[in-house]
Amino acid sequence: MKQISILVLFVLMIKGIAFAQSPGINYQALILNSEEVQIPGSNISEGEVLLALEDVSFRFSILNEFFDPYYEEEQTTITDENGMVSLIVGQGAPLFSTFDLIQWNGTLKYLNVEIDIHSQNQGYVFLDIQKILYLPQTSIASTSNVVIDYSSLPMNNNSQGDLAWVQNMNDSGIPAMVIWNADTWELVNEDYDPTNEFSLISALDDSDRNMRFSTPVTGNQVWNESCDCIQVYNGFSWLDINSLDAIVATNGLNMNENAVLKLGGALVEPTTINTDETNTISLTGLQDTMSTTNNDIMLVNTSSGVISRTAIGDIFQEEVTLTIAASNGQSQFATPLPIITPSKVNVYRNGVRIGFTVINTGILELEPEAVCYAGDEVRIVQFSN
Repeated sequence: MKQISILVLFVLMIKGIAFAQSPGINYQALILNSEEVQIPGSNISEGEVLLALEDVSFRFSILNEFFDPYYEEEQTTITDENGMVSLIVGQGAPLFSTFDLIQWNGTLKYLNVEIDIHSQNQGYVFLDIQKILYLPQTSIASTSNVVIDYSSLPMNNNSQGDLAWVQNMNDSGIPAMVIWNADTWELVNEDYDPTNEFSLISALDDSDRNMRFSTPVTGNQVWNESCDCIQVYNGFSWLDINSLDAIVATNGLNMNENAVLKLGGALVEPTTINTDETNTISLTGLQDTMSTTNNDIMLVNTSSGVISRTAIGDIFQEEVTLTIAASNGQSQFATPLPIITPSKVNVYRNGVRIGFTVINTGILELEPEAVCYAGDEVRIVQFSN
């Protein structure tokens, strides 16, 4: 005894999407049983039995590229003895919106199909989803041509809305539909190439690219077959995103001829690196040097963190020492260098550091308790300013 139980339908065969006198899409499908059928003496594998003479209902949904519905309808029919159904999408009972309100402007759309086998009492089951391209004949369209390639399209005596079918759009045997926009032929669907699933428009060369993007905007991208590269429009020109021109190395970086980014280059804006006790900066491989000639040292400003450099001599200042044999009652002494910063002057009497006051830039006076006796040794130690 034959048992038919359809859980998930096996295959959908789109025979064609065509234009009709009234708005709609011709839809044909072959429905097969999805399970093994038991027959005395043998079993027939799944997908080998036609679903013939069965009452079925279809729910068609036309979706946008984000899979949001434009339109939804239901239709009921009977499969023929070969398991075939033939319907026109757009002539069913609308469930959402109306078919006439769909904007067929060449943007990507999907036809989602669900089926209800009445004898199974399972309700609607997902059948398939397909990309669709459909343009109803417009009232202003006057011609519909079929040409071999793009160069064969007529460029004169066309009316806005004229359609043409190009059998070999990109010299790879891929067909596409184009429409006359009053100035030139343009693709009805830019993603006509099924081998290009990143939705990049493919151009044969720069001329073909410029024809497709007659007025490019910043961010437009195209696959250019002549260079085997992706090009992007930066607002002024087309750049190969893998070329040196498309990559800008700035702010202390440079790029070699192999497009490898390296440290080193002009700083075009301030650079700040924040560290903490755990994440600090360390440098290895620094050169050793014994000479202080022409050497600078690195300084860090404690408030701003700005790194600068200065000569070693500006940090380690020269010491100048003057030793004097004092006379009895002497308290004033001339310094070896002009006094600019008193803190850089130290005075010693017989080895003991004593205080002083500055009389002028060249004379200092010992504190009153340190007036010298004859033969006292006074040593003045002064650092260069």
